[in-house]
Amino acid sequence: MTQSVDRAVETLMYVAGQPRSVGDVANRLGVHSTTALRILHTLHGWRLLEKRPDGTYRLGAAVLALGQRALESLDIREITAPFMRELHAATGETVHLAVLENGHVVYIDKIESKHPVRMYSRIGLVAPLHCTGVAKAILAYLPSAEVDELLSNADLVKHTSNTLTTPEELRADFERSRERGYAIDDEEHENGIHCVAAPILHADGSVAASLSVCAPEMRVPRDRLMSFVEPLRRAVAGAAAGLGRPAG
Repeated sequence: MTQSVDRAVETLMYVAGQPRSVGDVANRLGVHSTTALRILHTLHGWRLLEKRPDGTYRLGAAVLALGQRALESLDIREITAPFMRELHAATGETVHLAVLENGHVVYIDKIESKHPVRMYSRIGLVAPLHCTGVAKAILAYLPSAEVDELLSNADLVKHTSNTLTTPEELRADFERSRERGYAIDDEEHENGIHCVAAPILHADGSVAASLSVCAPEMRVPRDRLMSFVEPLRRAVAGAAAGLGRPAG
């Protein structure tokens, strides 16, 4: 039984690379073509493989469904927690995890700063789309049409003198964020508080969440804040790997 399972799994992994024929699979497994055909037929019956008109096999719809269920079962907070702790240990400042839900970016986890002066935020709070690091990091990696729709429904209120309040300014800022690989909240939401934030990406490049490090400017000047970028990059890369995104 174990050998049969091993062969079936190896066949799936082999076919995942590109469509394969019965002969290809037989050679790969080192078995007779009738054995390879039996394995392929079983996987086809479970819709894990699909037979093409030319007789080769490719991954079937059931694999896609399983992949989607696997993604849905992943708890982004659980996956990200150890990397949030590492980021907090490296910076000593407030670390946030946020996701896009129903058109809003929501804080879903937080580790408080070790210092007495902190920014106001809490789990469950909605982060303004146009002036918080976590939100800007997410929007910078969304499709343009989705960004346009989100901004058209957003209340682009000016919270500080640095707040960007037009779609044109924000799109330019998102472009800079993509080029850098991280977003900056330059005291745009709260006077005296600045942040760096980066997206956590799924294997397909879509945005799963974002992480930020925020600190008071009076204690953490700009050059010190920028030194948090590398530990931030490591944290989002580690969380992305937990979601199946390859390193690099």
